[in-house]
Amino acid sequence: MTRGWIAVGIGIGVTAQGASGAFACSPIEPKRAEVYHGQQCAVSYSQPHEPQFVRSFAAKDLGHGIIRQSIQNGICGSGERIVTYFDCATKTGAWLGGPINGGGKPPIPLVDAVPVVEIEGYGIDDAFIAHEEPRLGDGLRPAAVLARARQLPWVLQSGVIESPRMVMDGKHFDMNCGCKLFYPNGVN
Repeated sequence: MTRGWIAVGIGIGVTAQGASGAFACSPIEPKRAEVYHGQQCAVSYSQPHEPQFVRSFAAKDLGHGIIRQSIQNGICGSGERIVTYFDCATKTGAWLGGPINGGGKPPIPLVDAVPVVEIEGYGIDDAFIAHEEPRLGDGLRPAAVLARARQLPWVLQSGVIESPRMVMDGKHFDMNCGCKLFYPNGVN
């Protein structure tokens, strides 16, 4: 089954993978479309048709006007997930990611020769946050993140964010929300 990601006008086809049987997850199928707004700019869309769930996680302030936020479609550790790095001063950013819990497809990312596996599967975004972000230090500007992501063989997808709007599976996410939350008076 193919899912279409549209990130700031860029269309990328990715194959969603099924959930691993090792993690007994029983999703509840939504009966109607709903939108939930959580803390720190988290938004969750549910609907009775595919994809049933599309959500953004809480925004995190990385300092110097950079906001990180992950966006996922799918359930039970399956689907696709990206991480975004948004610069509040320029209103632009970078994103990277791909399938999660892929049942070996794509291969599990190896970072420093160690597989990146978590309880809900693995994600390219998680591997980048845990292993590459600390190496970049204060250099988390979107251009630096994108340059590093494109050097890594296990980062399957990446791109530029050219406006505060991200769209995944037809659902809109406001990257500027984190800027308003953490920098209400603007970035100095």
